[in-house]
Amino acid sequence: MTSDELDKKIIDIKKRGLANFVENQLIKELRREFYEQKVQKNIRSISDRFRRNILFLNKIHGENCSAGKIKEFMGIDVEQTFNKVLYEEKSLYSLFQASLASEFFGLPTELILFTDLEANAELIKREYPALFKQSRN
Repeated sequence: MTSDELDKKIIDIKKRGLANFVENQLIKELRREFYEQKVQKNIRSISDRFRRNILFLNKIHGENCSAGKIKEFMGIDVEQTFNKVLYEEKSLYSLFQASLASEFFGLPTELILFTDLEANAELIKREYPALFKQSRN
């Protein structure tokens, strides 16, 4: 539902001439539905970008980020469900997860969440040249 559709539905409710309490309840439910959909769409979008960036970073870095690799290289226990966030289209639900992945690759968290790293690969190579030279051995 777009904001224009929301406005139209609110106007339709107001045109019905219902009691204020009922009208307000209907509008409140309509707004709740609108914002829940909007928030879920944002979460899916950020999660998808995060996942695409992790896959890209795996290619250029030479190491695949995973719960096991984070435990091995960083010493931090991570639930195996983290792998589902990385590879199976489960929504990112924690900034802790995003921060772990960003530290694994040595990049700022905001880059992994909000920037298309593949589209900006040249910039990433210039700004973070060590990313392409890292070895975990």
